[in-house]
Amino acid sequence: MPTILWFFIAFVLASLIIAIISNIVINYRLKNDIKNLWYRQKPLECFIRPYHRYHYQYDTFKHQHQSDKLIDDKTWSDLNMDQLFQNINFNFTSIGEMRLYATLRQMYQVKNESLIKRFKSNVSFRENVSIHLAKLGKSIYPLFPNQLAYIQRNNFYMACTYLPFIFLILSIFNAKYGLLLTIASLLFNMVLSGTIRKTFDQDLNSIFYTSNVIKRAYDIHKIDGTPETAVNFKHFVVARKFSGLLGRANSNDETFILIMLIKLIFMFDYHVFHLIQNSFKKYESEVMACYDYVAEVDNHYAVALWRETLDEYCLPQVVNHQEVTFEGLTHPLIPNAVPNTLNVDNHILLTGSNASGKSTFMKAIALNLITAQTIHTATATIFKYQPGYVYTSMVNQDDILSGDSYFMTEIKSIKRLFDLTLTDHIYCFIDEIFKGTNTTERIAASEAVLNYFDQQDGYTVIAATHDIELSELLDHQYSNYHFNESISGNTIDFDYKIKSGKADTRNAIELLRITDFPNSIYERAKSTTQ
Repeated sequence: MPTILWFFIAFVLASLIIAIISNIVINYRLKNDIKNLWYRQKPLECFIRPYHRYHYQYDTFKHQHQSDKLIDDKTWSDLNMDQLFQNINFNFTSIGEMRLYATLRQMYQVKNESLIKRFKSNVSFRENVSIHLAKLGKSIYPLFPNQLAYIQRNNFYMACTYLPFIFLILSIFNAKYGLLLTIASLLFNMVLSGTIRKTFDQDLNSIFYTSNVIKRAYDIHKIDGTPETAVNFKHFVVARKFSGLLGRANSNDETFILIMLIKLIFMFDYHVFHLIQNSFKKYESEVMACYDYVAEVDNHYAVALWRETLDEYCLPQVVNHQEVTFEGLTHPLIPNAVPNTLNVDNHILLTGSNASGKSTFMKAIALNLITAQTIHTATATIFKYQPGYVYTSMVNQDDILSGDSYFMTEIKSIKRLFDLTLTDHIYCFIDEIFKGTNTTERIAASEAVLNYFDQQDGYTVIAATHDIELSELLDHQYSNYHFNESISGNTIDFDYKIKSGKADTRNAIELLRITDFPNSIYERAKSTTQ
């Protein structure tokens, strides 16, 4: 056998050995990293990728849902749910991130408590599943289901894959012409591979990623204790076997340059791409089921670890009557938050001083209603609720682009609450209602709106106001609760505890004194209110 042929075989074997050793080292490091994540309560990646598309799955499939049943943009913004998403986002995969975002928008649920319990209690199970999720990772944010678009194959390109092998065999009988033809076919394939990759490079990466998703779904479903799936993985044997060699995976790693070279000269990517895509198109629903399966398992891990970070949480209980009852309720975004206990069986009007806790309390209830219904978790010791849809009108501001004033923004925010087409229960949270206009009209408009809500079936309204007069006007329709403070000398203290009845203290004028306004201003203001 010619020396050049021996050299070529040695080159291929050396490349494979280097790739295998490198892969072993990478896996070893990954396993060590994963072992400490749970106890450190950290995600594998502690940074946000600049090309992330958290909202892509939600945006792609929201047309399949009744829009009123999803968390709208205003409520999402009011409740600072981007931050809540980041706090829960212990996902290993990009598809897990996208599904978690869609879940918090009330599109899906995370509710397999047996899986969450297994993640929390079984170290071996947790680390085994985590390895497979981490190998999928977040380097790609797929544009599903677009990645399943069928690409017509070129039979000549497919045949080029075999030319180097044919000419190598010929060289055994005629070394001169066989080797010349082999070298020529290798060079031709390299040029051809580089040319056609430009036309299907994105499709190649999508096929690689989808193959990897299927492989990880297959590996995870074989682990004892993971959920069942209806996918027939025999349909995707080629994809599972060759997923590690497709696309540009690890191409930035110098140890894989030789492998990439071999793939080019044998047209490997193009050939395998078309072998795999046929099965993807034929069994598209099962491919998408693999995406859902991996993302759902990833989400259960994320929720399980998020619960570990909480000072207190419980599994919420559903009741079949119009009520929300909780004990030790806290805001999930505030560390060491003051807990509150209440039975909400009627509309509530909240009054109280500035910064006394009204807004935080309302947001705590709203957020827990959402997390109870999406990830089966409440930051309370007890949380019972009737399922329903959450809408807020809280953090309003001028809109320079549209030319809307603060009051017009308020008007639009509250008006949307009247336009809902839902037949299920609705929870509305309104903070400092109509504060953008004068006192007389504010009280009149607020009373009319809140009274209107009381006349509608299926609404529970919690509204906050500084207008004590509303407490008396709505005394028969709304239960009065308040937050207050204590002032001692030059200090003001809040206990952030909700109390029954309307507020009996005000702190605005005292704050003038405490913050060192001229004494004449403080005295004049005080005398005017007496």
